[in-house]
Amino acid sequence: MKETSKVAQKIAQNYKAYVSDETEDTVIVEIETENIQLAQEMLAATGKRTIFKKGLRDEIDEKISRYKDETSEKEEGYIGRLYERIIKNAYRKDASDIHIEPFESQCFIRFRIDGRLIKVEKISKKECSSLVSYIKLRAGMDITERKIPRDGRMDESCEDGFIDIRVSSIPTVNGEKLVLRMLNRNSFVRNINEIGFSREAVSMIREITSQSKGLFLVCGPTGSGKTTTVYSIIKELMDDEKNITTIENPVEYRIDGINQIQINRKKGLGFNECLKSVLRQDPDIIMVGEIRDIETAETAVRAAITGHLVISTLHTEDAVSAIIRLEDMGIKPYMISASLRGIIAQKLVRKLNNSDTENLFKNKKYRGRTAVYEIMAIDKNIKERIRLSLNREKIIKRAGNKFIGFEKTCFDAISSGTTDMEECIIAGCIKQDK
Repeated sequence: MKETSKVAQKIAQNYKAYVSDETEDTVIVEIETENIQLAQEMLAATGKRTIFKKGLRDEIDEKISRYKDETSEKEEGYIGRLYERIIKNAYRKDASDIHIEPFESQCFIRFRIDGRLIKVEKISKKECSSLVSYIKLRAGMDITERKIPRDGRMDESCEDGFIDIRVSSIPTVNGEKLVLRMLNRNSFVRNINEIGFSREAVSMIREITSQSKGLFLVCGPTGSGKTTTVYSIIKELMDDEKNITTIENPVEYRIDGINQIQINRKKGLGFNECLKSVLRQDPDIIMVGEIRDIETAETAVRAAITGHLVISTLHTEDAVSAIIRLEDMGIKPYMISASLRGIIAQKLVRKLNNSDTENLFKNKKYRGRTAVYEIMAIDKNIKERIRLSLNREKIIKRAGNKFIGFEKTCFDAISSGTTDMEECIIAGCIKQDK
C-alpha cells in the first residue's frame, strides 16, 4: 500500500474514518457511512477525489490507533531529530526567531541573531513539508488548514532551560512558511543599569518613576528591546507596598510579586478592555504592553492623570515622535501635557566582539547587542510646549539637561569601544555626512 499523507489521514480521522490508500488523484477512505462533507473537505485540502469503502467501526478504530502509533514513532525518528537539532542550534546561538522558508526546489532554515537573518541550513521540499506539519501538530495548529495564516504555541525544554515558542504560519506560492519566535523562560530581568544606560540616564529614569502618577513611554521599532527596558523599570519599582499589574501579549518574563495578565483578543480581552478592568483593582503601577489604538491611549492617559503611574510602549523612531503619535491618535495636546512624565526612545546596535573565545557566528566582528537611546524627562517648560503643539526642534531646544539624544549615547558607546560608527549609522541614530 502506498504511504498516505498526514493531511488526508487527519481529515479522515476527524470523521472517525481511515485512509487505506492514496493515489495521485484519489483517496480511499474506510468509513461506516459515506459522508459528503468529508469528501468536500478532502477535495479542498488535497485536490483529490474521495472513494468510500465501507468498514466496521472496531476495525477502523484499530487501524486509526495503529496508524497513530506508527506515525508517532516515525516522527520521533528523522523529522523529530531534525526539529530537535534546529531548536537546540537556535537556542545555543541565542536566536530570537527561526524562519522555515519553502522555495521552488528547496527550503531554507534561517535564524535571526543580533537582529540579522543568517542562513543556517537547507533541507528538501519533502523534509520541509513534514517538518511544517510536525511543528504545527506540536503547536496545536490545524495541519489540514494550509491556505490561511494560523498561530500556535508550544513549550520546549532545551539543555538547561525552557523555551516558550510562538508559531506563525502563512501560505506562500511554494508552501507554508513558518516563523518560530523563541522566548527563553529562564531569562532573568536585568537591572536598569545593566542594559546600556549611563548613570545620568538611570538617574533621569529614577526621577521620572519616583512620581506616583503619570505616563512613562518606552518607544522604538519592533525588536528594539522595549520590553527588556520596561521590565527593568518594573523591577526597579517592585515594593511590597505597591500593587503592580502588567497587561501583556505575550507575558515574556514571569515575576513573583507582580500581577501579570495575558490578553486574549479571541475572547474579547484586548489591551483597552483589560486596562479598564485593572483600574478597578486598586493599582499603583500599571504596565500596558503596547498602546496601539485611540481607546487604549485615552484610557492610559486618563489613568495617568487620575493617580496611577502608567508605563507603556509605542512604535516611534524618537522621543518627540511619541508626542506627535499620541496627537495623531486623537489625544488632545493638553491631555498629553497633563499626563506625560517621561519618554525613552531606543534602538539596538551590535556590539563589537572583543572576546577571545571562539565566536559561533559567521560574522565575527560583532557579538550581542546593546541599546542606544534618547531620554526626555518632562518638566514644566516642556509641558507648556507640548500644550502649544510646538515642533520637535522647539521642544528639544527648551528641554536642556532634561534631554539626552541619540547622537550623544552613540558617541559614548563608540568611545567606549562598545560599538562602531557603522552600526549607529545603520540604526539611524547618527546622520551620515553627504
